[in-house]
Amino acid sequence: MAGDATADRAAETGRPDDRPGRKALAALDRVLAHRPKKDDHAFSQATLCLTAFRDELIEGHRRQACTRERLTHLNGVLSVVLAGHFPLGDVPWSELDKARGWLSDLLDAVEPD
Repeated sequence: MAGDATADRAAETGRPDDRPGRKALAALDRVLAHRPKKDDHAFSQATLCLTAFRDELIEGHRRQACTRERLTHLNGVLSVVLAGHFPLGDVPWSELDKARGWLSDLLDAVEPD
């Protein structure tokens, strides 16, 4: 499974928060806690963490350890975060809350605690 490599790395370092998916969730939690107007560093950090997690899922997909469905799921989360980072109007906070839940569900499947 794609989470195997990250779980192994977390076991080596002793810090599960080093896993890209968990970092992405923490970064998204910071965005939701502070609710910046737009184009804030917290959004940038969340985007960077999400793309690092996506890179790991892509690697897992190449090894046939991750499904395309999971990649599609994560791309949906990333799209919502980018919409919040660069909104055409108000930041879509309710959609960001939903995306946080989607990411959490994905992490439960890919990077279990």
